[in-house]
Amino acid sequence: MIYNFELEKQLLAGLIKEPDSLSEISNFIGTSDFYSKQSSLHSTIFRIVQQAIDAGDEVDEVIIAQRVNEVGLSFEDNLNPADYIKSLALRKVPKGNALKTAKELKKYSIRREILESSQEIGSKMKNMPPEASYRSIIETSDNIYNSRINLYEMGNDSPENIYDEMEDLIEERGNNPVTEFGMMGPHPKVNEIYGSLLRAGNITVIVARSGVGKTNFCMDYTTKVSLKYDVPVLHFDNGEMSKEELIMRQCAALSGVSMHLLESGKWRKAGQEVVDKVRSVWPKIKNLKFYYYNVGGMDVDSMVNTLKRFYYGKVGRGNQMVFSFDYIKTTSENVANKSEWQVVGEMVDKFKKCVQKEILHDGNPVIPMITSVQSNRYGITNNRSADSIVDDESIVSLSDRITQFCSHMFILRNKTNDEVETEGARFGTHKLINVKSRHLGSDIAGAVEPVRIGDSLRKNAINLDFNNFNITERGDLRDIARMLDGEEDLDSEGTQETIPDFDQF
Repeated sequence: MIYNFELEKQLLAGLIKEPDSLSEISNFIGTSDFYSKQSSLHSTIFRIVQQAIDAGDEVDEVIIAQRVNEVGLSFEDNLNPADYIKSLALRKVPKGNALKTAKELKKYSIRREILESSQEIGSKMKNMPPEASYRSIIETSDNIYNSRINLYEMGNDSPENIYDEMEDLIEERGNNPVTEFGMMGPHPKVNEIYGSLLRAGNITVIVARSGVGKTNFCMDYTTKVSLKYDVPVLHFDNGEMSKEELIMRQCAALSGVSMHLLESGKWRKAGQEVVDKVRSVWPKIKNLKFYYYNVGGMDVDSMVNTLKRFYYGKVGRGNQMVFSFDYIKTTSENVANKSEWQVVGEMVDKFKKCVQKEILHDGNPVIPMITSVQSNRYGITNNRSADSIVDDESIVSLSDRITQFCSHMFILRNKTNDEVETEGARFGTHKLINVKSRHLGSDIAGAVEPVRIGDSLRKNAINLDFNNFNITERGDLRDIARMLDGEEDLDSEGTQETIPDFDQF
C-alpha cells in the first residue's frame, strides 16, 4: 500500500481538535504527504487548517467547511463539505497523538516518493541515447534520487528553545555518563587533549607540506579506527596516489617489511622471517572495511553523489562510517571567471553541507570526515630553527573557508634539526600541532596552556613517530619539557610503551 486514508483522517481530526499540535509536525508534513491521485480533498483541508492556524484564526469546523466549499471541490456521492468536516471533528482521537500519526503517515508518503523516483529513473534510462557516457547515466540517476532524499527525513529543522530540554538532557546524562564522544583514534594523548577527531558531522583537516605524510597519517588513523569500531571507511583519492601504492604502503605499515621489498616482489626471497611478517598481515585485514575510490578529474557534485550512493547503498541509513578525502585542491570544476580559492571554497562548502545537513538519520549527522590540505611556503621546516617555524592557520593554502568549515585543524610537520638534536630519537620524527578545535577532551590544560622549553613558551604539540608508514605516538611537548628539566628519566623508548600497536588496538 502507498496510501492510508484512515491515517489522513486521523491526523486532520487531531489538528482540528488540537491546532497547537501543528507546530510538532509542520517541519516534515505538508500537503504533498496526502494522497491526491483520487481526490485532493485531504490535502486541501490540511492546507486550509494550516493557513488558519498560521494566521491565528480560530480553527472551527464550520469555518473550515466554508473555506473548503469556496475552493469548489467535488465530493463523492454529493457529500456536503460541512458534514464531512463535522465527521472529522467528531472522530475519537487520543490527545497528543498528532506527532505519532504524522510519522506513520510520512511512511506512506516516502513509499510514494521512492516509487515515483524509481519510475522517473526508469523512464530516463529507457530514453537515454546509446552513446550516453557512463558518468551521464550515473549522474542522471543521482540527480533524481538526491533531489528527493531530504524528503525522507523527519527531523526538526525549525527554531527551538534550547532551554526547554536543558534539565532533561543534563539530568539524563548525569544518570548515564559517557566516556567517549565519537570514535576515538589510536593516539592516547590526542584523545585525552582533543577528544575524538571523528565525531559525526565534524570535519578534521590535516595541513602539511607535500611529502610530509598527511596521506600516511589519515590512512593509518582511519584504518585503526575501522578496526576498533568495525565501521567502513570510504577513501577518496584525488588521483595523485594509485590504489597499488596505497596497498603497498599499508602492507609495509602492518608488516614492518620495507616498501622496496614489497614493491619489487623480492620479499619472498628475503628470508622466512620476512615472509612470515608479510603473511601475518592477512589475518589482520580479514575484517577490515576500507574502500578506495579514485576521484581524479571528477567535479565535486559527482564526488558528493558518489559518497551518498556508497552510504545508502553499501553502509545503510543510520549506520556509522568514516569518510576520508585526500586531499582538498582545485578539481575539474569550470574555473572560468573564478579564482582558485573560490573554486576550493565552493568545494569545501558542498562537502560540509553533505556531512552536516544532507546525510542524516533522525535529523542528526552520521558521518565524520577527515581530509588534508597543502600548506604554503611558511610551513616549510627544512633547515629552520624551531623558533622560526610558523605553527598557525596562516600556513593553510588556497582558501580561508578551509579553516572555517572544519571542527579540528592540525598542522603535521617534520621536526626541525634543532628539535631532533634536543629531543633525540625517543620522541619521534613528526609533530602534530592543533590550530583549531571546536571541542576538547578531558585534558583541557594540554590544549590551552603553553609549555615552557628553556626560556621560551610554546604551543603544545603531539609527538609522532613515522616508521615505514606505521605511526605511533610518543607523548606531547610536556613530556619533552619534563625530560629536559630532569623530572623524568625516560628510557630509550620514551613513551612508546603506553601506545598500543595495530595488533592491540
